[in-house]
Amino acid sequence: MSLLRHWYAHSGAFHALLSPLLRLRESLLLGHCLPPRVRISRDFRRTFGHPLPWAAPRTLNEKLNCMKHLVRLPLQRTCADKHAVRAYVAEKIGPEHLIPLLATFTRARDVTPAAIPSPSFILKVNHGSGQNIVVRDAATTDFVPIRLQLSDWMHTSHYLLSCEQPYRGIRPLILAERLLLAPDGTLPLDYKLHCFAGRPEFIQVDIARETDHHRNFYTPDWRPLPFLWCEWDGDRPLWPHAPDVPPPPPALLQQMLTLAQTLAAPFPYVRVDLYLHANKIYFGELTFYHGSGLERFSPPATDLLLGQKIPWP
Repeated sequence: MSLLRHWYAHSGAFHALLSPLLRLRESLLLGHCLPPRVRISRDFRRTFGHPLPWAAPRTLNEKLNCMKHLVRLPLQRTCADKHAVRAYVAEKIGPEHLIPLLATFTRARDVTPAAIPSPSFILKVNHGSGQNIVVRDAATTDFVPIRLQLSDWMHTSHYLLSCEQPYRGIRPLILAERLLLAPDGTLPLDYKLHCFAGRPEFIQVDIARETDHHRNFYTPDWRPLPFLWCEWDGDRPLWPHAPDVPPPPPALLQQMLTLAQTLAAPFPYVRVDLYLHANKIYFGELTFYHGSGLERFSPPATDLLLGQKIPWP
């Protein structure tokens, strides 16, 4: 199996032969032929151990899962597209908060160092979630596995994976953006502001994502919050609280809160991702269904408490 995985990641011919079969296998395993409501209910029960109460959801995760199927806002689709959202961001808070876009591609095979005017950059697809490739030095990077990985992502529908309406029908693109790095060469901290009815209620900070991923939560005035909201391996959180001294509040915290509130204003819930780099705030993305509504809280009562912040008819 190890040899097959190596060939798949490094051999174009082997990848072209096997990738359609793997996509078909994934589609059958995930039940893509099932109606979205059935799949959402199935995935929710598998995660939380009880049925999804469609008629009267109460917790945050219950409401997010119901909203995946029931909420149809055209602006959500625009903002879920990592390319189209740039126009929304430029209009609402200004183009100076956009990470410079170096190139766009419609085919993975066109992604080469010569086509991107920078030796370092980050590659991502506009229609996916968490699908990023960091290139620190194009001259010393093997682009064969990168192109094969991008090809897989270009043929993957995040709507079919998650049943999240905003991803439905997005035309796939590959984006190359300027790579933001801290002075020590690490990725900058990712500030995720969870907003309810346009109001930032708490801030999530993901620390050391490339090495020893931890996750902290804070109030808008930067007081640590005692809960976790993450994926789990049984009873073990995959991204626990950082064991060391927590990071200090960002220097431009109040401006980050204002920008997030402006971007979040039209939506009942959205997570606004921002970066602070060289004393300047950059926009990351808008996420309407954090963790697809399938990350568990500890303590569980937090799920109910936060669920009350989203009105339900």
